[in-house]
Amino acid sequence: MNISNQILVVDVNVIIHLEKVGLLDELINDKDIRIVDLVLYQEYEYKRNLASDKVERIKQVHLNEQQMFEAHGLYQNNPRNSVFDYYSYIAARDNNYELLTGDWKLKKNVDDVVVHGAIWYVQRLREKGRINDEKLKSIYEIWLNDPTVFIRSDILSELIIELSS
Repeated sequence: MNISNQILVVDVNVIIHLEKVGLLDELINDKDIRIVDLVLYQEYEYKRNLASDKVERIKQVHLNEQQMFEAHGLYQNNPRNSVFDYYSYIAARDNNYELLTGDWKLKKNVDDVVVHGAIWYVQRLREKGRINDEKLKSIYEIWLNDPTVFIRSDILSELIIELSS
């Protein structure tokens, strides 16, 4: 796993998952993390969730008019993803970024951009020495026992077993 790539946050799911386990500051202070300005506005400013003030500190990526037009065209052809998902996709593709999202519908619809989820990100933190195996296991346990975290329980259970042996 390459741990130095630029990563673009797509939606609020990953941020909420990381906030629940006390790792939101790790994400926000990660020099490799970016967010599209329009996504920041939609996900955090407009909805004004508790993470809004912190998330505003993430480095922002701006789209030009042509990129926004292309994202709207993708959305019209496949509205299963939001136009904001496509904004992030276009920004990632054009800037050679990877995507970090909790929305796997996007992963199914793009094949020229690497897409990751919250599990990958916390494993990345472990590889960088920011958390240890004990903390990683506790993260998986918290997510497993939280009904508002939509990460498959069988995957989390398997990861917990692996870290217990």
